[in-house]
Formats: sequence, C-alpha cells, structure tokens
Amino acid sequence: MTTLAIIGGGIAGRSLIYTLAKRKNIFSNITLFDSDSFARTCSLRSTAIVAPRGVSAGHSDLGDLLLAAFQTFAQHVEEDRPLGVFPITQYTGAITKLDQFKQRYPHGTSCKATASFNLRDETYLATDPAFMIETSTYLKWLLDEAAQLPIVVRNEFVTNLNDSGSDFELTTQNGVSNRFDKVIFAGGFYNQYWGPTQAAKPVQGSYFEFLKTDFGSESFSLTLESDNLVYHALSKTLLIGSSSQNDSHEIPPMQDLKEIYSRLSQRLELKLPPIDSGNILTGIREKGPKRSPYISIDRNSARIGGFYKNGYSLGLHLGRELIDQFS
Repeated sequence: MTTLAIIGGGIAGRSLIYTLAKRKNIFSNITLFDSDSFARTCSLRSTAIVAPRGVSAGHSDLGDLLLAAFQTFAQHVEEDRPLGVFPITQYTGAITKLDQFKQRYPHGTSCKATASFNLRDETYLATDPAFMIETSTYLKWLLDEAAQLPIVVRNEFVTNLNDSGSDFELTTQNGVSNRFDKVIFAGGFYNQYWGPTQAAKPVQGSYFEFLKTDFGSESFSLTLESDNLVYHALSKTLLIGSSSQNDSHEIPPMQDLKEIYSRLSQRLELKLPPIDSGNILTGIREKGPKRSPYISIDRNSARIGGFYKNGYSLGLHLGRELIDQFS
C-alpha cells in the first residue's frame, strides 16, 4: 500500500478524493492539503454554473471535452444526488454579432419575456439545461462522501517539495515535513509554485454578491453578451459580474464591474439591489494554453488543472481519468 498527498482542496482536489472513494482505493493513507487561509480557493469564489454554453460535438477537441464533462456531471447529479447542486435554466443572449451567435445557438428565439425575467427590448435568447452549485455545500459533500477513506485534511500550505526519486518530502508553512509515495498537484493557479506548469496563465474573475434578494422561487442564470447574472432562489443571493483580467492579484476591476451592473440594469426589467450593497468576490483561475485543461503524469507525481471555465464539470470528468491512470 502507498501513501498519497493531494495538494489543493478546491474542486479538482475534492473531485479526486470523491473519485477515490468510488473506486477501489489502493492507498494506505491520503493527505489533503487544503489551505484557503494561505492560497485562496477559486472554487469558493466562482459563479459556479455548469452549462453546455453552446458547445456541440465534432468541432474541436476542447469542445468535445467540455461536452463530455457536462454529460459526466449530469450523470453524476442524476445518480448520486449531490447536496448543493440544483438543475436550472441557463439563458444566453446577444444583441450584437447576431449571425455568429445564432450559429452557436440555433435553438434561440427573439423575445422580451421569459419565465424568470423580462427584458426592456427584444433580445435573441437561447435556453439550455444547466446546474447551479452552492459551492461550500457541494465541496463539503464531496469530502463527506469519502469519509470511509483513510484521509487526513490539513489546513496548511506546502512551501517546499523535495523529490528524492523514490518518494517526496513535503514541508508546510508551519515547518512540518512528511514523506509520501505519490503526489497530485491540484492547486489551480498555485500549481506553479511546485514546479513548471504547461504555460498556464492566471485570470482574475470578479463579481458582486447581493444577499437578501428576492426574484422569485426559481433559480436561473443569464449571460447577456459577456455580462452574467446568477440568481440563487434558495439562499436569495444574486451574483452579477464575471469581469476577467489576466492578472494574479485580487484587486477587483471596479469600473468593469460597475459597467456590467449598469448594462444589466438598463437591459432588464428586474430591480437590481443598490450597487453599494454588494460584496465583491474575486477568484484567480488557471487558464491553460488555448483554454485547455490538463492532466499529466510523471512517474509518481501528477498534475491536474487549467480549469479556466466549467471547473466543476471538468474537475469530476478529468479527476476520474487521472485516478484511473495514476492508481
């Protein structure tokens, strides 16, 4: 039996743990380094919508992967009934470049009213089945479902790694060192700290979070051009934004966020909460070359990441693939 360290407690790391619980586990001990205090978990700072986003099969390798990951996640929801995951309608609309948009979303229609909201002007909208994630609930569920594993969770950040060729010595910010037979790096953007990645880039994403907002009993998600509005009916929470910058800092681009809020205010009949009542959340995503996620294996270590978008479905789909190859 061998020991395993998984570095990163976001969707990638916890999907790996969940997959190990579903597979026949061969590890005598598993340690999950989950250090949100030291390396902020992007999965907890995401609008967390799983949707096909107009992707269809047969056009590109990335498109085929995203579609397969969505189908994997949909099957997971149907069979496993995870906590914190809710089926919703994803609305996607465009005002400009309509010919190009209609090629990607040929099933749309021009309208001013939907089952969830009204628009001020006629807008081309497409609807798709999707899933909304209550991030903290779902991430906790993934770990709870693996309770039978010989697992230890450590709220520590790995600051140094020594590969002896036969095993790995990991040292944390507390100065504590432990040795493991195998290591999986699942830290998203922070994978860069433990060796070279596949030319991945950090991308900051920011959005407003408005609490105590009541838009009815049905959750929904709207992407209008590049502006996003996500309504969580259960928690009465509204998310607006998804402004992105190619940066590794967590200072939100306030002007971009204000412009998104303003455009949505002008285009929707919904009465949005006052802008100064919103909290601002920021996550640092890892954008792989050509937006492609990755898994790689080098002897007794492995890497998984590049979840620029669709992280919750890619984490599960690629996590299964990695565990099957690595164990």
